[in-house]
Amino acid sequence: MIKGFSKLFVVVGGVCLAGAVLWWRAFYSQVIQFLGGNGGLPIECVYTIGGPCSMVASTANAFGATAYDPRLFWAAFGAIVIGVILWLLPDDGEDDSYRPQERRDRDPHL
Repeated sequence: MIKGFSKLFVVVGGVCLAGAVLWWRAFYSQVIQFLGGNGGLPIECVYTIGGPCSMVASTANAFGATAYDPRLFWAAFGAIVIGVILWLLPDDGEDDSYRPQERRDRDPHL
C-alpha cells in the first residue's frame, strides 16, 4: 500500500513540477516581451521566492496579471521527495520470508 502512495506522490509531483516550469516559462516570456528584452529567462525565478523575482511578481499582480508563484515548484518537489522516501520504506507485508510458514497440506494430528 505504501508503494502505491509513493507512486501517486511521484506522479502528482512530476505533473505539478512540469506545470510549474510551464507556468514560469509563460509568465516570464511575457514579462521579457513586455519589457522589450531579448535575453534569456531568469532561471532562478523558478525556485526563488524573494528578491527581484518577487518584485516582478508583485508588480504583475498589481496590474492584474496572474504572476508565477514558486511555491508550486517547491510543493511539487516536496511531493516527489515524499514519494521517493515512501518508496524506500519497507512495505508491511513485503518480507515475511524469515517467519516460519504453517503448512496446511499436512494433518497436525499425525
